[in-house]
Amino acid sequence: MCAVLLGYAQQTPQYTQYTFNDFVVNPALTGTHDYYQIRSSNRFQWIGLKDAPITNILSVYGPHKSQPMGWGGYLYSDKTGPTSKIGLYLAYGYHIVIQKDLQLSFGLNAGLMQYKIDMNKIVFEQEEQDLKKNKYSYLKPDGAVGTYLYATRYYVGLSVDQLFNNKIIVSRNDTAIAKNSYNRLKSHYTVIGGYKFNLNRDFDMEPSLLFRATTKTMPQAEVTVKAIYQKIAWLGVSFRSSDAITLLGGYNYKDQLFIGYSYDITYSRIRLASAGSHEIMIGARFNKIRSGARPKM
Repeated sequence: MCAVLLGYAQQTPQYTQYTFNDFVVNPALTGTHDYYQIRSSNRFQWIGLKDAPITNILSVYGPHKSQPMGWGGYLYSDKTGPTSKIGLYLAYGYHIVIQKDLQLSFGLNAGLMQYKIDMNKIVFEQEEQDLKKNKYSYLKPDGAVGTYLYATRYYVGLSVDQLFNNKIIVSRNDTAIAKNSYNRLKSHYTVIGGYKFNLNRDFDMEPSLLFRATTKTMPQAEVTVKAIYQKIAWLGVSFRSSDAITLLGGYNYKDQLFIGYSYDITYSRIRLASAGSHEIMIGARFNKIRSGARPKM
């Protein structure tokens, strides 16, 4: 009971390099670029901690050749000890031109999510009569919506995921089920924004912000600042509230292949059992199929 009263957590995967796979954060990003791209993110969180989270994501998305819309999809796997999630989603986005250099997009994704709990991997100090030592598996519909305002040098977006608030029931205790709160996948609200400053011919600087909140948990903010050299290489630092400071860097090869790496230096109490978190991003950009979308590294 103390863990329930004092513990704070989120139910969806966490990404440090959110600016490089932002389509996964907000479906309204679908079609905002003038090319198709594929990106893979692999996160190994809290190295050294038993059953620590491992997240893998593969996304593909791009624009329609002539219409103000785009589509894509992504597959992800997120495993933490006895629980795991696998999701497959398809996304669609539609764009409205507000001014010459300013557009507003709306997006949604829909798919299936499989949630598993292996009760055999959980050890209780006192045996729970209502919790059987079984493997539970739930296949649920899932979805997200988002909106995104973007121009050449700035962007801001809002998205909501886990729209259906699916039930996850491992106990048949009548009192617990009647409360109808602890056993649902809650919607998460995410705000993302950033601005790119042109310092000189060689360097750009891009500060960005991600803010996440859901009911009955502490909200979390993440601030990132990147220095970009000739649109080829970047170095940055990020601060995530109540969690970690991150060092990140990456390289862009001929504007077609990308690789990024980040290391989280945990400063919360979990640092006593963890050696930090690693995240690797690999991406490929295909040939341009239309003009006029927002350029972004």
